[in-house]
Amino acid sequence: MNIVKVLNNNAVVCKGEDGTEKIAMGRGLAFGQKAGMVLDDSRIEKLFVLKNEETNSRFQKFIENIPLEDILLSEKIISHAKQKCSKELDDSIYITLTDHLSAAMERVRKNITVTNPLTSAIKSFYPDEFQLGLDASDIIKQETGITFCIDEIAFITMHFVTAELGESTPEFNSILTFVQKVSDIARSCLKNEVDEESNSWQRFLTHLSFFAQRIMTHKERPDKNAILYEAVAKSFPDAFVSMQKIVDYVQANYSYTVPDDEKTYLMIHLNRLQIEFGKFDT
Repeated sequence: MNIVKVLNNNAVVCKGEDGTEKIAMGRGLAFGQKAGMVLDDSRIEKLFVLKNEETNSRFQKFIENIPLEDILLSEKIISHAKQKCSKELDDSIYITLTDHLSAAMERVRKNITVTNPLTSAIKSFYPDEFQLGLDASDIIKQETGITFCIDEIAFITMHFVTAELGESTPEFNSILTFVQKVSDIARSCLKNEVDEESNSWQRFLTHLSFFAQRIMTHKERPDKNAILYEAVAKSFPDAFVSMQKIVDYVQANYSYTVPDDEKTYLMIHLNRLQIEFGKFDT
């Protein structure tokens, strides 16, 4: 491959025979090298191919001032996450997570502690991603000896969730706040305590996450199933009352008209919760 641009002593932008632009990294890889020279492939420790041109450009600028060890460590964590995650991760995670981990490890070295008021909610609403955060913490401890607290792991988790949603999605905290508020409404309508590990609860939280995205991006479901809505409302009267409480909250706090399709899905989820955790107090 030919060198297109030298980023620092450890990183270059290069192109292969297929014309694809890549970022090659390795200790001392670019020392004494210039654009136009042929890259010694044997010295490459990691090769990045980012699909998004803007993200690729940002990543090139970003890695100029980040220690190589931190970048390679973050890449190892992201590679592990991609193997475990059923959803595609946006390339932006190479920037956001690497930047966060680099700063987080420096905080630990300086004995600076962090607190995350959303830790409990993150752990509850996004258990799969929280496990990725735990895995990341384990990898960091194995590689560096640094141990992260539970609040820091929750911050790491947020990067995985955001990468699943994509860069164009609303602010993560806004989505999380919405999910927390609406799930609290559902809890208040149930007589028995919710098992947060149950499939029905996790499916409900997942639905709320996407519902929040639609509200905050003003994307509405097409109202195609008015007849189904009426049938479900008639069949699940308790779920209908609880659904209406959620709709009232949405209409009071967001400029969004909840369509019948959305109401139908909410009732179906709420009815499942009713079956599992007891009749709604309506």
